[in-house]
Amino acid sequence: MNRLHLLPAIAIISLPSMLFAETILVPSDYNSIQAAIIASNNGDTILVDSGVYNETINFLGKEITVKNSSGTALGTIIDAGSSFGSVVTFNLGETSNTILEGFTIRNGSAGKGGGVLIENSSPVLKDCIVLGNHSTNNGGGIYVDSSDITLENVIVKNNSAKGSGAGIYLKFSNCVMTGGSVKDNSGNHGGAIYVKDSPSSGEFILNSVSIEGNTAVENGGGIYSKGSFLDVEECVFDSNASNRGGALFGYLGGNATIISSSFVNNSARDLGGAADLRNESTVTFTNCEFKNNIADSDCDGVGDGAVLNTENSAPSTLQNPTICNNLVCDSDGDFSGVPPIIIGEIFECVIGIGACCGGAACWEMEEDNCADGGGTWSGDATVCASVTCESSNSFLGACCVSGNCVQSTEHACVESGSDFHGTNVECIDIICVSCPEDVNGDGEVGVLDIIQLISAWGVCP
Repeated sequence: MNRLHLLPAIAIISLPSMLFAETILVPSDYNSIQAAIIASNNGDTILVDSGVYNETINFLGKEITVKNSSGTALGTIIDAGSSFGSVVTFNLGETSNTILEGFTIRNGSAGKGGGVLIENSSPVLKDCIVLGNHSTNNGGGIYVDSSDITLENVIVKNNSAKGSGAGIYLKFSNCVMTGGSVKDNSGNHGGAIYVKDSPSSGEFILNSVSIEGNTAVENGGGIYSKGSFLDVEECVFDSNASNRGGALFGYLGGNATIISSSFVNNSARDLGGAADLRNESTVTFTNCEFKNNIADSDCDGVGDGAVLNTENSAPSTLQNPTICNNLVCDSDGDFSGVPPIIIGEIFECVIGIGACCGGAACWEMEEDNCADGGGTWSGDATVCASVTCESSNSFLGACCVSGNCVQSTEHACVESGSDFHGTNVECIDIICVSCPEDVNGDGEVGVLDIIQLISAWGVCP
């Protein structure tokens, strides 16, 4: 009799724990995220209210989801404050069933992985912002070692590292990054991303990612790839800077396929304004744009290859590239070293954008917009780097705006409905009145205005 009752009990005990998954609330059930993780079981979801949580967390190898309940990472913040160590740690074999979603991860400082440390694990990060973290060695934002990770719509911004990979550092690992950006990070090598010694193919996949405004003291302002393979599609490399390889530096088998991506405004003080490939590193670029990249950006005469410099490697391939306005200091020079293989056509950039001078300042814009602002347009496809704008204000004049005088172009003054007093006229030489009835210009309409009007009665001279 007892045996018949025991069998169902054994069956229940053997069911997977995920069938009994719970939702844990922070701070309602537990005051801290880490306390909730400790109390959780595989399959649980931890929902975190918006606010700032001054703590560091470790997922302890659990297959759980930790997500914010407000739907925005901006309002749900894990802040390490002054404590030393990674803000978030995955290092006990977490799997792809371990998810962190919708948090800002900030102010971490550690020897590796100031923001996020991932070792021997495979977590998923979604809709997170990794912001303002620092590493005294490698991986200021995210450090990945011997792992297989997924990043979905993750922003890695304003992180720093004394070593490599200020944004993301990856070795012996795979990563799929979709959406999001790696922006304004700074380090020694690989300002945005440093990837090394990873599997032979598919180890770092980037799709629809913006890599922008990153800097490296040495090589790879955007990405430094060593002995690894990059698979890049529909990405933007914009305004990254380094000594060599402004956007991309490939070394010792740092290979890549790059499709439908743009390299714009990147710079290298030395070689490879957009990319520098060396020691058996090759890249296939398909339908990519190269515009306004600069090599020898400090104009010391040392540097070449505004688009691409290749050394000790097989030729890279550019298929149907768009190439324009790339410079070596202030001269033309798209390629240096081993010449690339060009397949198909080299397309020109979109016509209608050019350098516009406003005094000593310069912007790149359409001709009509330049004229509307009173600037001097230098022509189609010109870039500010190749244009010297004069500091003369000869096109400015006095403009009265609601009784106040400003120096402006005639076009801008008239467009605003104000009164232009002539080119080269200084504000000190005129009196602006806020209303025409104020004849004597003293700021008010009174008897003196009537007297002056009567005294001037008659035919105007």
